[in-house]
Amino acid sequence: MDAATFRVWLERYFAAWASNDPDEVAALFAEDAIYRYGPFRDDAARGRDEIVRRWVDGGVPPGLSARFEPLAIEEERGVARWRVAFDRGSRRVELDGILVLDFDAEGRCTLHREWVERREVEA
Repeated sequence: MDAATFRVWLERYFAAWASNDPDEVAALFAEDAIYRYGPFRDDAARGRDEIVRRWVDGGVPPGLSARFEPLAIEEERGVARWRVAFDRGSRRVELDGILVLDFDAEGRCTLHREWVERREVEA
C-alpha cells in the first residue's frame, strides 16, 4: 500500500458511505474481511457479504458530510483520522475517529478497525 493508493481507497470508502451502493461497498473489502466497530465490541462483521448487508441497512444519513486525513502507511496497513456529520431529527450527530486498515495485494481491506467518539448537538 502506498500513499496515493491509500488516499484513493479512503475516497472510495467515504463515497460509498454517501451512495450506499452495495457494489461500491463490496469493492472495498476482501471476501473474508473483518469489520470491527470498536476495540471492546463483540459485534464484528465477518465476510464481505455481512459487511455490505450491515452497511447498506443503515441507509444514507441526511445531511452527510465527511472528511479524512491519512496519518500513516506501513506495508499493508494504513491509518487515517476521519470526521463525519449528519442530521438525526433536530440534532446534528458528529463522529470523530481513527481507522486502522489492513489490505491484501489487490488493495482490498482485509481488517477494518475503528475507534470513534460521538456527540450530538442541536441542529
